[in-house]
Amino acid sequence: MFDLLQQGGWIMYVILGCSVIAMMLVLERLIYFAWTQERYKFFLRKIKQHISQKDIKGAIAFAREKHSSLSRLAVVYLRNLKRNPEVLSDILHRTGSQEIERAEQRLAGLAVIGHVTPLLGLLGTVIGMITCFKQIQAMGGQADVNVLAGGIWVALLTTAFGLTVAIPVNAAYHYFENQANKRSNQLQYLVSELNQTFNLNIIDKNSEELKGAETKNVEYETVS
Repeated sequence: MFDLLQQGGWIMYVILGCSVIAMMLVLERLIYFAWTQERYKFFLRKIKQHISQKDIKGAIAFAREKHSSLSRLAVVYLRNLKRNPEVLSDILHRTGSQEIERAEQRLAGLAVIGHVTPLLGLLGTVIGMITCFKQIQAMGGQADVNVLAGGIWVALLTTAFGLTVAIPVNAAYHYFENQANKRSNQLQYLVSELNQTFNLNIIDKNSEELKGAETKNVEYETVS
């Protein structure tokens, strides 16, 4: 392996560095999503059970035991239940935006590595081919076939290495992106369910508005 890295040149080490960074990002995201995983239907059912018994404090206590985005949003919702619906809407969308941002953290880094490593590999191959043909020119066009083949396969090493890194990184990126989108939808579902439970008329906003909307400067209780 070390011999292949040396033969491929300095770009191989750059791609190797990208692969190490990508592994760290993937591991961090795996831990995050595993730690904050929540069964939506079970969580909602337990919250509604407490609400049906008019035990709001019990619902808050149950949610605080969890580590998920759903639980943090539920706590904020229940703590600010007596506020004006418009104010509550702003609070919920601000909290939802924070939770979505947490879920999407470091995904941009994975996307960059997934796109850049194949290009780095292609760059290494182009540089290798230029070097190879330069040697052929220096030999007056009478290059040995074995020498030519050897130069070409060495040049192709960087492309192969770049693709080897990029394929799993892109797969991981799309997996985490789907997980983040799923949680974004669950946050909206939770708010809708709680609104219906309490018969509140709170303005609905889709996930794109949730991510980009500017909210009013309202003081509210947050979950640590």
